[in-house]
Amino acid sequence: MLLTFKISYKDWVYLIPMIQANLNHTPVPSLGNRAPVELVTGLQCPTPLKEFRLPDKDGFQEVPASSQINNYLDKLRASLHAMHRNVEDRRLKQRLLNKKRERGENLVNFTVGDYVLRSRVDAKHGNKLQVTWIGPYRVVRADAHSFRVQHLVAGDELGVHASRLKMYADSSLNVTDELLEHVSAQGILLAVDELLEHRWNNDIHDYEIRVSWKGLQQIEDSYEPLRSVAKEIRVLVDNYVAKANDDELTNHWNDVQDVPSVTDSTQ
Repeated sequence: MLLTFKISYKDWVYLIPMIQANLNHTPVPSLGNRAPVELVTGLQCPTPLKEFRLPDKDGFQEVPASSQINNYLDKLRASLHAMHRNVEDRRLKQRLLNKKRERGENLVNFTVGDYVLRSRVDAKHGNKLQVTWIGPYRVVRADAHSFRVQHLVAGDELGVHASRLKMYADSSLNVTDELLEHVSAQGILLAVDELLEHRWNNDIHDYEIRVSWKGLQQIEDSYEPLRSVAKEIRVLVDNYVAKANDDELTNHWNDVQDVPSVTDSTQ
């Protein structure tokens, strides 16, 4: 200490009180990890760093008590334990996923709110199906063996088995106008909600029926030729004509009864 602090060897006596204080306030194993001053006075052993000054702070700062330090350490240990547990859980899940992937099982890596692609069967060649991935759709519900997905443009929902879906993006996806335009360009398979009214079209020499589509707004209703509609929904058209009480419409409908429907051609 004399060399470190450049003190004259003649002044060593002035260092004795400081050295003695350090010895008296230092816990030692032979005393049960207690300092001599604790055993003599029965008081808690103070620390010379109980108060200190930080360059960017005004006034003195106090060192936390031992109980507070232990509390901080307990929180730190719990935080580290939770962090390591999450890492182990992720590793375990990844190992299980790898085993399923090796067995060829279908993996579901999306949840409610995520965006997925749906497989659509466009044609069948021999014993193989020609599948096209369309979308994205938004997952709105998870059932036991399937998912409920919503079309981004039409808003209609349908249930799809998990094996017919694959991950596209998580719930943070920014649905832009370009993405909606891409979805619209894929084509939307619409279902008829109701047949509302009819009118005669001289250009095509056929009646047109105003069709309300499921999942679309009223402003998106469209007039479709009677002959075309009859190929798809013969029963609905027949019921509409019967309720319309229009003799001219009835006579025209009787003239086009020989148009084969999709249902009839597949039976």
